Amino acid sequence: MFPIYSFSPCFADSLGPLLLGLGQLILFPRDLRALRKCASVFAPTTAWFYVQFTLLAIIVLCQLVYAAILSITGGSWFDLRVISTLVYIASLGAAGYVQYVEYFRARVPSGIVLFYWFLSVVTGFVRLYGQAQRKVWTEHETLFTSFVLGLLATIGELLVSACNPRPPSQYKSLSDEIDNSPEAGANIFSRLTFFYLTKLMELGYENHLTEEDLPDLPRDSRTDKTSEDFDVAWQTEKQIAAPSLYRALFRCFGVTYLIGVCFKLTGDVLAFMQPNLLRRLLLFVNSYNNDTVNEPIPLSGGIIIALGMFACSFGQTMMQQQYLTRCFSTGLIIKSSLMSSIYRKSAFLSNGSRQSKSTGDIVNLMTVDVQRLQELSQSAQALWSGPFQIMLWNCMWAGVGVTLCTISLNAYIARKRRALQKVQMKVKDKRTRLTGEILASIKSIKLYAWEESFIDRVNAIRNDQELANLRKKGVYSAVSNFVGSSAPFLVSCSTFAFFIWTAGRPLSTDIVFPALTLFNLLSSPLTQIPQVISKFVEATVSANRLRDFLLSPELQSDAVTHLDAAIESDQSAAIITNGTFLWDEAGKHPPALRNISFNAKLGQLACIIGRVGTGKSALLQALLGDLHRESGDVTIRGHVAYCSQVPWIMNATVKENILFGKRFHADFYEKTVRACALVEDFGVLPDGDDTVVGEKGISLSGGQKARLALARAVYARADVYILDDPLSAVDQHVGRHLIDNVLGPNGLLATKTKIMATNAIAVLALADSITMLRDGGIVESGLYSEIMTRKDSEIYKLVDEFGTHRDQEEVLEETDKTDPLTSGEDEEEDGELVDFYAGKFGVALRRASTASFKKPTLDDVSNRRSKQVKEHSEKGQVKLGVYKEYIKAANLSLVVSFLVLVIGSNSMSVGGNVWLKHWSDVNTRYGDNPDTGKYLGIYLFFGVSGAFMTLFYTLVLWLFCTIEAARKLHDRMLRHVIRSPMAFFDTTPLGRIINRFTADVNKVDEALARVFTNFVTNTCKVLFSIVVVSSANPAFVLLVVPIAFLYVYYQRFYLRTSRELKRLESVSRSPIYAHFQESLHGVSTIRAYSQVRRFNRTNEYHIDFNNKAYYPSMIARRWLAIRLEFLGSMIIFSAALLSILAIASGRLSSGLVGLTMSYALQITQSLGSIVRTTVEVEISTVSVERILEYCQLPCEAPEVIENNRPQANWPMNGAVEFHDYSTRYRPGLDLVLKGINLTIKPREKIGIVGRTGAGKSSLTLALFRMIEPVGGFISIDRVNTSKLGLRDLRQRLAIIPQDSQAFEGSVRENLDPGSQFSDDRLWHALELSHLKNHIASMDGQLLARVNESGSNFSVGQRQLMSLARALLTSSKVLVLDEATAAVDVETDQIIQETIRKEFKDRTILTIAHRLNTIIDSDRIVVLAAGKVVEFDTPQVLLSNKNSMFYALCSHGGLTE
Repeated sequence: MFPIYSFSPCFADSLGPLLLGLGQLILFPRDLRALRKCASVFAPTTAWFYVQFTLLAIIVLCQLVYAAILSITGGSWFDLRVISTLVYIASLGAAGYVQYVEYFRARVPSGIVLFYWFLSVVTGFVRLYGQAQRKVWTEHETLFTSFVLGLLATIGELLVSACNPRPPSQYKSLSDEIDNSPEAGANIFSRLTFFYLTKLMELGYENHLTEEDLPDLPRDSRTDKTSEDFDVAWQTEKQIAAPSLYRALFRCFGVTYLIGVCFKLTGDVLAFMQPNLLRRLLLFVNSYNNDTVNEPIPLSGGIIIALGMFACSFGQTMMQQQYLTRCFSTGLIIKSSLMSSIYRKSAFLSNGSRQSKSTGDIVNLMTVDVQRLQELSQSAQALWSGPFQIMLWNCMWAGVGVTLCTISLNAYIARKRRALQKVQMKVKDKRTRLTGEILASIKSIKLYAWEESFIDRVNAIRNDQELANLRKKGVYSAVSNFVGSSAPFLVSCSTFAFFIWTAGRPLSTDIVFPALTLFNLLSSPLTQIPQVISKFVEATVSANRLRDFLLSPELQSDAVTHLDAAIESDQSAAIITNGTFLWDEAGKHPPALRNISFNAKLGQLACIIGRVGTGKSALLQALLGDLHRESGDVTIRGHVAYCSQVPWIMNATVKENILFGKRFHADFYEKTVRACALVEDFGVLPDGDDTVVGEKGISLSGGQKARLALARAVYARADVYILDDPLSAVDQHVGRHLIDNVLGPNGLLATKTKIMATNAIAVLALADSITMLRDGGIVESGLYSEIMTRKDSEIYKLVDEFGTHRDQEEVLEETDKTDPLTSGEDEEEDGELVDFYAGKFGVALRRASTASFKKPTLDDVSNRRSKQVKEHSEKGQVKLGVYKEYIKAANLSLVVSFLVLVIGSNSMSVGGNVWLKHWSDVNTRYGDNPDTGKYLGIYLFFGVSGAFMTLFYTLVLWLFCTIEAARKLHDRMLRHVIRSPMAFFDTTPLGRIINRFTADVNKVDEALARVFTNFVTNTCKVLFSIVVVSSANPAFVLLVVPIAFLYVYYQRFYLRTSRELKRLESVSRSPIYAHFQESLHGVSTIRAYSQVRRFNRTNEYHIDFNNKAYYPSMIARRWLAIRLEFLGSMIIFSAALLSILAIASGRLSSGLVGLTMSYALQITQSLGSIVRTTVEVEISTVSVERILEYCQLPCEAPEVIENNRPQANWPMNGAVEFHDYSTRYRPGLDLVLKGINLTIKPREKIGIVGRTGAGKSSLTLALFRMIEPVGGFISIDRVNTSKLGLRDLRQRLAIIPQDSQAFEGSVRENLDPGSQFSDDRLWHALELSHLKNHIASMDGQLLARVNESGSNFSVGQRQLMSLARALLTSSKVLVLDEATAAVDVETDQIIQETIRKEFKDRTILTIAHRLNTIIDSDRIVVLAAGKVVEFDTPQVLLSNKNSMFYALCSHGGLTE
């Protein structure tokens, strides 16, 4: 007989309360210790406070009455029931005391106390059940009444304690240490059910979420905390001979992960209790169907089994969700800590490390490699959980043997996939690096009309290498899935065969279906193990890459000795003694500087001169500590400000660029902008000094960028100023202004030490010392006054030929050199933070003011005309058109084939289970195992057929659909981005674009197919499960309808919030990469100004902001899962209950019950998976949506207009005319050129001059149609250029642009990416541009490597490379936009002669700041505020002393 479950009076009334009371008393001190750590704050008492303690008093009173009655009726106070009750009363006092103290100290109720009340209610109902069975009220009415009253008060106490909101303290802390996340204010039940997220879910359901709606991160998940913890762990790990990133991560975050292990372990045990309960249910069914059983098991026994199945299912759900929460939280903190560490490491990479790891490589580490480790942390526990579940599989060792074979096969596949993954990451790095360079140099690429060449280069890497490798990975994935899907059938076949062979009894339903349930449970780990092995392989490759990066050599910490600022006039402020410096620590290249000795004293202007490539910038880098010091010493006294040769401008406002983290002092700020000649620029900029300048200052002219960088240096109020040719990009009259007001004896920096590399001869007359370099060594140096007395001096000859002497009286005149920089400045008032890396350089460097740290946001000030376009984010559900576009890209017929194969595979699985039900019924009926071979063979056929269909649909999906869609979408996006007008790049940070080409493309390449497969297979499983269960129990259909309604409701409720969170996460990811790339480009400037800590904080804020969207998205999944799987548990209970009721009426066989229950047990996971994968499909499709958005970007005019192509020899003469031409950079901005009318004759040499920002470069951009006209047009040889294709136009013109660009690759690829010219032609161009000797000395010569952005060439050499490109273009129109701004005057003179000789038959438009280079032009165009104010020959303009040109020449010293 099946027993009727009941509890003895001793167990119910003594053991339960005793254990509960002892547990509370044992844990009571722990609660007190935790409460003592909390500060006591005043919290007003409310009515609920008094209700809570009134209920507690009632409970104590009832328990006392209960104990007294028991002692009277039992005759002794030493009765176990009395002792248990007294212990329980003592625990009530402990719980009450904790509740009282925590009311005034803690934000949330104690989890221990809440569970104490919950278990009190549970044990109370158990005791009530026992008392009801014994009918206690008939004998002891008072006893029963006191017990019931106490139980009701306990229920009330539980509800009040759990649901009563805690009143806020009247004192509000402003400390960042306070955890304001919703999770921190949630009690234990809210955390278990994730109820604390319901408010956000409701908000997302009713409205579109915005960034302001995102809740705070938990304190332990914030990047500053996680990165600090990881840094400590990694520093410890680095002391070991073979550091391991995995070990460091486990040391840092392992505790949270191990807690997840405990939850997972418990959940697995609960899951494996289900087959045993199913076996008992089938025995219950057999007791009704078996005629040999005299008395069937009572119905209550079956109901208890059904309740047990429900409890196991829901308990397993609770454990699973807590486990997943820990895993995802660990993944989040791993991601944030590694991203922060990568950023911090990047700030101090040595030159050698930086050359081997481009910006694209490091971005890939942040986007892809960190993501791999995050994904592994979310699923790695399957590596032990799978074998553990197999071990729970009792004695089915034949199946275990098959399992071990499949695991071995998967291990072999994993090794192959690991090798492919290494290749994949290298190719991905290569593509990202090239894409980043194209985007960074897009202006030059468009000017040269090289778009097609670079698109072909990217596509060659993408299609021929990356996708080809991905195709191989797809084959191995298909084989792995085939093994995983065939394994459960092979396991079941081998197990059943082994059982029949050894057991000697029939394979009946009570054996088959519990075993089948076990197989279904095992199918998950068997399927997961190959996937997790694959993830582990990918993550290991990434971990090794990250480890190698974090172990990369850094800049020498002792390269520069920092001392206190010099205070005596003859005290040295910057000293190099016998210094030899290398480009990289390995010494692979010749030394940058040899045996250098240099000394700059306080208040001096020390100028460094030399020809292109002689080491001027290298000397400045040596002073900054950016070069590897092989020998000698470098000492800097005081703080440093630095201006790089290519000005580094942040994507921020003009004002923020000048302040650069310093506090705003209005008076000195005004002095600075006036001294740096920025006042007039503020007048023409759209928003004055609040104008957002764009990525790399793209909306500013070269001169404006140079003066902005100089203003930043001046405002820094440093002691030593290191300036790399700041005058090269400004006009001569502006240069004179800067010399007079900044650099000269009466300038703002008069009392500061100024070390300046320069090609401007005019400033040498003001220099206190001059150093001339040649081939990395000093050939001459000395004081200006001494040098000018030596007529055989090379410096004297240079000044005598190209410069002017300063007035000796001015030299001798003593001026009162007060320091204007100290006025109004209070060093202490700045409140500057200690630099994070101060210890690396031996002194506490100044840091940015705490007050200056402003949290960045996704939005810009709405009324700014110069604001950048906020990243577009769709609202609502992903449009159906996005799915259509993706399916179209993947090939519709192949997608249909995939769906048919999935349905076929699931049909085979269902067919095999139905056949198994038939087989077990036959065995049960005959009491033996007849025709074993036939039944086993047909069952095996179903399994193998389904596995082969799985193989085929995986191959179709990966090899054809996914690869094809990935190729088409990437190619379309790349072409549309590169063909977008410059206005798009002016308003879009490169990090935002890179995000699409990395994170979003990676999703389309690898994640989307996996998610789509899971969705389709789970949907098929659920549909087939419903059909099977409903066919056995038609009444089940009535339950399916309301449950399906609830599922749909939950799905929609969740989907709205989750979708917006995902979009916010995608949008907030872009600023991380944008800020990271921007920082990498300006890392020398950031280090020089000691701003590393501030930029680290900004990076951490960006990461946290991204995590603020990701974290609730992850918790929302758990919120949904626990509710859906509760409904799934109800389905299990309902199916079991319906089967029990049907059996009682004699309608079902045990085989059919076993089949329906095995599918009902599956349906819980599958239904939850459907909703999750529906969301995941939509979330992943957001990446497709974002890619398609860029596939629809408006493009420039067509490259070729077939019916309006110019003649092959156009332009023949080079006559250029501007017809009332006006233009602006983009809609909404002011005109930059206004009504321009110019007629330029063939072969005429035109000089274009004007103040910085007057529109000179805009004129050249208009000629190349980089900006389109809003009025008028330009004609060349009477052909309206507005009607031509852009490629036809730009390839027929030649230009040497202001921003010289070089690309990673070979020298040949930089000169001739289309491979149109012979080697002889290239060498000739290099010879004329004075680069031949340098290129010939490089390894590989024309095939010599050019580093990212041409970093192994000086700025001057890159400008000469642009000259070589122009020499290769046989155009009749040549534009020189500051062509020689970065070269020395001697090289400039030689190049000017080359231009006159080689381009004598061409029309030349020359923009130059050195007026002597255009003084011999045929005519001069003078621009001001976008208008032509003068246009005549130099002689005519100079004869008019009121002309603007005369004024410019006068400032430049050319009118004498």
